[in-house]
Amino acid sequence: MNLFQWAALTFIGCSLLVEVVRAISSRRLSWTKSFRITIWLGAAICVVTPGIVTRVAQTIGIGRGADVLIYVVTLIFIATTFYFYSRYTRLQRQITDLTRYLAIHEAKHPETSPADCDH
Repeated sequence: MNLFQWAALTFIGCSLLVEVVRAISSRRLSWTKSFRITIWLGAAICVVTPGIVTRVAQTIGIGRGADVLIYVVTLIFIATTFYFYSRYTRLQRQITDLTRYLAIHEAKHPETSPADCDH
């Protein structure tokens, strides 16, 4: 293994350890935690055996493994951007609704003047 593989495996191992410790401490393994652990394991396998990515690329009709990684990372980035933008807009809408609710329920009624009571 070269220096990059050692450095990458160290980073991946630490990240994987953090995910596993969080999963164990929460006593509940959700699909997001399982997904993240699977991604880290997949990344470790790809770093240890880089030929796998090339074989996958050739299997699906893309020449190089690096191209597959670029395509996958680009698609994941776009999907993540759309996901967080939709969450951002939903959060803004909730804040607007909450602000409107508080303004309506905490509004003070104008005091009636004695001249208004005479009529």
